[in-house]
Amino acid sequence: MAAADPKPRLARLSLRGRLNAAIAVVAIPMLVVALLCVGLHWYVTAAWNKLLAQDQHTVELALRSRAALGAVNEAAAPPALLTEIRRNMRDIAVISGDASVRRAAQDASLQILARENGQTGAAAPPLAPLLGTLSAAAEDAASRQYARIATLEKIALAVLSLAPLLAAAAGVALARRISRSVDGTLRDCIAFAGDIAAGNFRHGGAHARPGAWARQMEAPADAPSEFDSLVRNMNRIAEETRTAAEREIEQIARLERVDRSWNLLSACSQSLVKAGDETALLEAICGHLADLGGYRMAWVGYARDDEEQTVEAVAHAGTDRDYLSGLRLSWGADVKTQGGFGTAIHQRRTLVCKQLADDLVFSAWRSIAFPHGVQGCIALPLLEDGRAFGVLGIYTADPRVFTEEELKLLQNLSEDLAFGIVSRRQVAQRQHAEEQLAHHVNYDSLTGLANLHTLQGHLAQQLDQATRARKKVAALHVDLDRFRDVNDTLGRAAGDGMLVQVAQRLVQAAGPDAHVARIGGDEFMVVLGSVSGTGQAAEAATRVAAALSEPLSDATPTLKPLASIGISLYPDDSPDAAALLRNADFAMQDAKRQGGNAYRFYAADQNARLAARFVMESELGGALERGEMVMHYQPQCSLLNGVITGAEALMRWNHPKRGTVAPMEFIRVAEETGLVLPLGAWAIDNVCAQLRAWRDAGLTVPTVSVNLSARQFQQEGLVETVRRALDDNGIPGKALELEITESAVMRNVDEAIATLAKLKELGVRIALDDFGTGYSSLNYLKRFPIDHLKIDQSFVRDVATSPDDAVICNAIIGLAHNLHVAVIAEGVETAEQMTFLRRRQCDAMQGFLFSRAVSAEAFAQLLSSQKTLPLPDEGKTQHTVLLLDDEPNIVRALNRALRPDGYKILAATSAADAFKLLALNTVHVVVSDQRMPEMTGTEFLSRVKLMYPDTTRIILSGYADLESVIEAINHGAVYRFFTKPWDDEQLRACVADAVRNATTRPE
Repeated sequence: MAAADPKPRLARLSLRGRLNAAIAVVAIPMLVVALLCVGLHWYVTAAWNKLLAQDQHTVELALRSRAALGAVNEAAAPPALLTEIRRNMRDIAVISGDASVRRAAQDASLQILARENGQTGAAAPPLAPLLGTLSAAAEDAASRQYARIATLEKIALAVLSLAPLLAAAAGVALARRISRSVDGTLRDCIAFAGDIAAGNFRHGGAHARPGAWARQMEAPADAPSEFDSLVRNMNRIAEETRTAAEREIEQIARLERVDRSWNLLSACSQSLVKAGDETALLEAICGHLADLGGYRMAWVGYARDDEEQTVEAVAHAGTDRDYLSGLRLSWGADVKTQGGFGTAIHQRRTLVCKQLADDLVFSAWRSIAFPHGVQGCIALPLLEDGRAFGVLGIYTADPRVFTEEELKLLQNLSEDLAFGIVSRRQVAQRQHAEEQLAHHVNYDSLTGLANLHTLQGHLAQQLDQATRARKKVAALHVDLDRFRDVNDTLGRAAGDGMLVQVAQRLVQAAGPDAHVARIGGDEFMVVLGSVSGTGQAAEAATRVAAALSEPLSDATPTLKPLASIGISLYPDDSPDAAALLRNADFAMQDAKRQGGNAYRFYAADQNARLAARFVMESELGGALERGEMVMHYQPQCSLLNGVITGAEALMRWNHPKRGTVAPMEFIRVAEETGLVLPLGAWAIDNVCAQLRAWRDAGLTVPTVSVNLSARQFQQEGLVETVRRALDDNGIPGKALELEITESAVMRNVDEAIATLAKLKELGVRIALDDFGTGYSSLNYLKRFPIDHLKIDQSFVRDVATSPDDAVICNAIIGLAHNLHVAVIAEGVETAEQMTFLRRRQCDAMQGFLFSRAVSAEAFAQLLSSQKTLPLPDEGKTQHTVLLLDDEPNIVRALNRALRPDGYKILAATSAADAFKLLALNTVHVVVSDQRMPEMTGTEFLSRVKLMYPDTTRIILSGYADLESVIEAINHGAVYRFFTKPWDDEQLRACVADAVRNATTRPE
């Protein structure tokens, strides 16, 4: 940022203040320089004394050691003397700043240490020459140090000599600047007084000093400076003189304007009556304003509903047509392009500008208007029922003509002109409305596609043509997947935008001969005439799916409109148009049941499946009354001590004929039919009753969680349902936990937060289920009062072998703990998964590794037996090395080479086995072969680096594939590289160093 200009500040000071400032700018630099000189002198003196003391002590220690050794026989020197000399050498190496002195002291110290340990041979070099070399080096270092100190003394003397001179020069320069400001202010005031006397009331123009106009305009009303007081008085005198002269001139001009205005109004009234069409009316009105009104220019512009919301000039009279063509006006919300005329349309009000130079609204066109002699203008909106559809613009070279009477006349004229335009448009508008009504009846207003009624009319003709030509007709029923989530999460505007883009992509992908229609909220129908068979229909479905799978091109680029597509062919499986559309719908529903984002052809057995689904709906409706619903409980175990800390209640349907039905088979049907609401309420009440029964039996029961569907969570009576279940069974709120999904809370965040807060008031705990699979925002996550966050089993399944899943789980655990929320991992089925999650500080697990979901009686037995999850001992572990090679003999050779060093050695012949060993054990060093069938060693070690960054990784290779190895080393995935065959001693030394680095690395 540039420094502030000191001139305005000086202008506000009085004469005394400026003189005081001049004295201060001389005195203060001198004082600062004096303090700096004292500090510099103190620093040089202290440095000199310290360096002299160090060099003197170094020389003294060297000479003392040399003299002590010379006093005795070096071969029979006592150990105490050698220890004293070695201590002196160590002190010299510490305090000396010269490299040669430190090196000589270190050589002597090593020689003495070797003698003390009895490691020298008969030809050991004598110590006296080493001490002599040390003494000479110390004296030379002292001499060089004295020379440097002398140089520093000269520099300090030069600084002490020059600094006062520089400070004095700076102070004098600032003082001169202040004196010039005083002189400039006086000169500006004298010049301004002369201009007033000469009648020049626009002081500050091109002929005046620039500073005078600024002070005249910016002088504060209460400024204490005598200069500002003088400027205010002279401004007041000039203003009063000018006002008196202008008042007389305006009185004379007023009478002339009134007579001209009435003549103009009379001519315009005749044109309003006699003009034949809209164009002739506009030209006549503009001509009267220019000829009779005496205005520089008059024009009419219409507000266009294009992308830039431009104002188009449709009529003009007067001069400067080129100026009008150069205007680029808009009536949109961007004030930079509106100008006065666009603003008049946008705000539906008259804008008057008597001085273009001063009006900010017209500032963008000042540079264009002034060369054309334009000084003022008026913008009059043309209104129809309160809506502005255009503007009447009038320019003048004399802004004084815009008096109050003139403005009233022009306002009346604009209203009459708007009425004349509207009256001539009424017939055209009625015709246009009739055309629009017909379009709305047959086409979708949002996408512009044909609706179902129109499609059925075209389809009947296509079937007749296909029958005569012996061709087939294919109907593709396209239904967007999870479109409701888009509407609920991103808003209806985003959903409408998606539908528009989907319609455009369908038209493009289907081709010019296809008929595309929107037949429902998120459903479309594509009809292809004259197709040869299923292959051509499948190609069309593939094109449609590919076109829809691309991200949207709006504010949500990561959103992809995936769809389920059902295909039916005439006459193969549909004898008429109604059956064709109906069977395509059945096929679409089958694709959606298979998971969506796919296409399916209609098949005869779909009717049987639909019938079975209807039977399930019917049977499910009475399942509660018949007592067929039961709750099973899957334990949740702590990864800290293995005890059961909770359970998830899972619903099962004991069907009298089909046996136990899993929730995935009937929950979707329950959600689609609305039966999920009574089922959910029953589940909450049943779990609370079971908790009461367990407590009455004397069991210590942990918190039990119940899943809430999105529809149940949004139900208004949810809180009351939970309160009633707790009260009826005498269960405290903390004994119950409710699990909700991300999509459920993100549909309406504010309502979700309010509902969760009410549940928390009951003491109920909240768990966020299937985290990472929905649309949750971290900004909202911190606002949710959740107690547990559950990692979805899709991330846990490959957590011990997939770096991506490992990183996701680590991120979720870290995020939850930073938010003070406990983490539960779902779907833990192996010891490797459990060990990996435990080492990453996951709080609890749930899965088949400990127990499946069991009945209430079996869960009570688990609690009574106090069964715990077996956890590996995480105490002090032995240094562990993992060996990986697909050749067993290589693994055995490595084992033999490293076994003498006492390591715990783990061996694997495949990457999968190695990942299991890494998950189950704390490994410090990994030694891997490069060439392996599953993956290369560099690929394996790169994954290990991501999942276990604290390990040290070594690679072996017998081939010349050095490029990938070097790249892995450069990326930090590999610590060392050995070629086959290796040297056992070198490998052992490298592994020992790697173990030492891994075990001493800070946590």
